[in-house]
Amino acid sequence: MASTAPLERRTSADPRFPNFNGLRAIAALAVVTTHLADTGGANAPNILGVFFARMDGGVAIFFVISGILLYRPFARAHLLDDPRPQLVPYLWRRGLRIYPAYWLAMTVVVYVLGVTQIPSLKNFLLDYSLLHIYSPHQPDVFAPLVQSWTLATEVAFYLFLPVWSWVMARVVRGEARRRVRTELVGVAVLVVISAAWKALVLGVGLSDPRIGQFKLWLPWWLDLFAVGMGLAVLSVAIQHFDWSTPFRLDRRRAAAICWLSALGTFWWVAAGAGLDHTTAAIPHSLLWGQHYLYGATALLLVLPAVFGPQGRETSRIHWFLQTRVMVFLGSISYGIYLWHEGWIDRYLHWTDLTFRGVYFSDTPFAWHTNRIISVPWLVFCVAILALTIASASLSWFGLERPLLSLKHRFDGAGSGRGHRPPRSRAVR
Repeated sequence: MASTAPLERRTSADPRFPNFNGLRAIAALAVVTTHLADTGGANAPNILGVFFARMDGGVAIFFVISGILLYRPFARAHLLDDPRPQLVPYLWRRGLRIYPAYWLAMTVVVYVLGVTQIPSLKNFLLDYSLLHIYSPHQPDVFAPLVQSWTLATEVAFYLFLPVWSWVMARVVRGEARRRVRTELVGVAVLVVISAAWKALVLGVGLSDPRIGQFKLWLPWWLDLFAVGMGLAVLSVAIQHFDWSTPFRLDRRRAAAICWLSALGTFWWVAAGAGLDHTTAAIPHSLLWGQHYLYGATALLLVLPAVFGPQGRETSRIHWFLQTRVMVFLGSISYGIYLWHEGWIDRYLHWTDLTFRGVYFSDTPFAWHTNRIISVPWLVFCVAILALTIASASLSWFGLERPLLSLKHRFDGAGSGRGHRPPRSRAVR
């Protein structure tokens, strides 16, 4: 039951979300896997290929986590009458986190490895600013780093969040229960806006390329960010007010139940929803199901990392997410995400390999009629993972981590009351 006192607090410290790095590792490796399988012909309609094809849903995990971590300081300010994060330090930290590592990867891939080209100054400015997804010319929509569209969407969310916080700060009033309820209503509004955008894009008779472009924009993915924002609101309410943990997520078996349910939703989107293994071939009517099943899978994976006991000893899932390997891979997950596509293209050029999808049977679930994985494909995967992890490690230790020491440089700058956000190992 929520406290009736307006601002009764139980603690002033923020949680560290120690399992988020492990989740980031899973998300990044899932995206790498689907790109490796797509290149190697493993995204095929058979018992394994359908699951490889849907591992691009790892992007949904990143978006939900972003919603939690980035909105939590704003939600805390609204619910506890604390100062909101100041705009200049906030934008500085966001820019510091996303742009330098991206610029490094883009520069090396284009100008050192020579994987692709940037044809003009206009493309250079669009690609390096992460504004390319808004180009009216279809060839320009995907930058040399194809996966960078998600970074452009993240940047849009970064800019949207202070505006949304400004709105919510003017409507969140009263005692604790009312404040939390208002925040959650706001989250629901964002989910509805996202659904309306999907209905508009899919329902007005746009061409497939234009639909593909509008799917990259923030409104399409806003509901996943909003899910994370809702979890952030609830985590603040549980920590600072007398709110019970929802859905009994503080029980010992809760993590296992959530992850088994996530496996169920992932199986549904991969093998039970009738989706084509080629994303471009999925009918528009099924895009809704794909999106929401991705969101459900991400939510179920993330829930145990937000609510309930977080120690390694609480469940095998928490133990796994906090192993040294998973924490390390999560720390360099941004680099893994940035570098893998460039290495895939470069490796194929070096080895003169051409994959034509011959390693998997074209008969659904007829895995016994053909070799599932060929030795060249396995070598290809191992080589790409080794190159990717090595370059991501160099990026993390040589660039990203040193730059993070500068993230508080502009704290206290800008308008409003000064507020230095609590330091957290999970802050991106």
